[in-house]
Amino acid sequence: MTLLNYSTEQLLFMFFVFCNYGWIQESIIESLYHKRVINRGFLKGPYIPIYGVGALLILMVCLPFKENGFAVYFVGLLSCTVLEYFVGWLMETLFHKQFWDYSMLRITYKNRISLLSSLFWGLLALFMVYVLYGFMDWLVGTADPIFMLAYDIAMGTAMIVDTIITVSSQISLKERLKKLPYDKAKKIMTEKFIQIGGAVMKRRERFNRLFAKMKFSVDENDEDEFDDEDDTDADNEENINEG
Repeated sequence: MTLLNYSTEQLLFMFFVFCNYGWIQESIIESLYHKRVINRGFLKGPYIPIYGVGALLILMVCLPFKENGFAVYFVGLLSCTVLEYFVGWLMETLFHKQFWDYSMLRITYKNRISLLSSLFWGLLALFMVYVLYGFMDWLVGTADPIFMLAYDIAMGTAMIVDTIITVSSQISLKERLKKLPYDKAKKIMTEKFIQIGGAVMKRRERFNRLFAKMKFSVDENDEDEFDDEDDTDADNEENINEG
């Protein structure tokens, strides 16, 4: 079984369902982590397109290897890592900022991909092929064709309009930030990064800890220098008294 066996309406339906699933998953995780409701994703609506693209990519390249679990794992790992790097590069090129960041992990490449995330993509490929694909195959096989077509049109229209509005707002936001004081602009961008990629907050926390540690070291050095000066003054006073 391959994706070529499905109609265009069925493939689009699967794509949008995966987009919705990705948004639900990430919004729940980030909302629990930050203890407040967060609408995850670059777009405003309840969908994250990279999940739909990634899911269909995994199924397209991994289903031919379904009889070999090891092949499914490594093919899924490689394909998703390449996709993640390309999308990260594209977003940074278009909007001049990093939408996710793996700097808190040990083995990374330009903080766009990491060994840990790549290993996870392999596990996700196994889950997609051997668990989730069976459900999706059943769903597109039993769903009413008219319902699927209506869902595809509604979701497609919403995502296109959402993308146009979001890209326009990102461009205007960049211009507005240039006119704001640095502290206020930084606060706004931090909130945006939390919405799009919570990892940026972790990087900022690491920087603050490092800065505090550096400040503590400087304070200690200042105290040592002060102590040395006191010792020198005491020696000079003693020599004067002896003279």
